Amino acid sequence: MRIHKCWFCSANIYPGHGTTFVRSDCTVFRFCRPKCFKLFKKRLNPRKIKWTKISRKLANKELINDPIMQFERRVDVPAVYNREVLLQTIDAIPKIAKVKQRRENLFIANRILSRQEESKARDLKFIEKHKHLLSKETIQVEPREAKAHKKTEKEAEYN
Repeated sequence: MRIHKCWFCSANIYPGHGTTFVRSDCTVFRFCRPKCFKLFKKRLNPRKIKWTKISRKLANKELINDPIMQFERRVDVPAVYNREVLLQTIDAIPKIAKVKQRRENLFIANRILSRQEESKARDLKFIEKHKHLLSKETIQVEPREAKAHKKTEKEAEYN
């Protein structure tokens, strides 16, 4: 049995679930939940709805061009049955899932780190712009890296 994708949000639709809508030109649309069907009937664009998979990809919140994502693509041509290939595929499924999870975690970590760096740069720029509002005591506060460097020098003197 085939697991279909929701036309609106790209979620999995398992057999016996979801709604199928067939337009007058015989185009088939499958929806995972009434929420997606309702938004489709309102003619809303899935790219502009923040929680859909396509909008998350456009906002760089999910992996896009990773080769591991090619396993998810739909293939309409039936494959010739071969027991060896079938067994290899079944053995590879957990390995592929592990690799996919590891890459997603790395992608998320890199995204968070880049946002933190941008935030830090923005904060430093803001402080530099408005330093006339700060008292002289606060201005003389040294950055963390300089403090850590001085601590190591003091520790070296004691040793």
